[in-house]
Amino acid sequence: MATEKQKRAIRNVVENGGNVSKAMRDAGYSPNTAHTPQKLTQSDAWTELMDRVLPDDLLAEKHAALLNKKEIKRTFDHDAGEWIDAETGDVDTQAVSKGLDMAYKLKGKYSPTKVSFTDPYEELDDDALLAELAKRHSDGGAAQDIQG
Repeated sequence: MATEKQKRAIRNVVENGGNVSKAMRDAGYSPNTAHTPQKLTQSDAWTELMDRVLPDDLLAEKHAALLNKKEIKRTFDHDAGEWIDAETGDVDTQAVSKGLDMAYKLKGKYSPTKVSFTDPYEELDDDALLAELAKRHSDGGAAQDIQG
């Protein structure tokens, strides 16, 4: 069950356009806590709200509708003196992409980004690293500058 502070913060998120840190500060969270918005967005209260406000069946329904949304071209009919809106037949990819991205982010449906990096010089001691640097610089001066 959500605390009153969580409820205020969640309402603030909706009102301020999605800035979770600002919403948390405005709800009375300390600046340090608000600096880590995942404390709210990974809470049971957030999950409960997202399940209630954006149920998976609604997302699926909107997803299907957005995937088929057509762009609208607006032209001015000089004879009639009015603007005419007509579907172009092309999918409105910006609307589709933005709407789905926001919904899936709010629901936490994306996998966390995983980045791996292997340092090819990790096993080298200082002397070996300096020797490698010297090899890469034809004059060898860079290694001398590093050593001091």
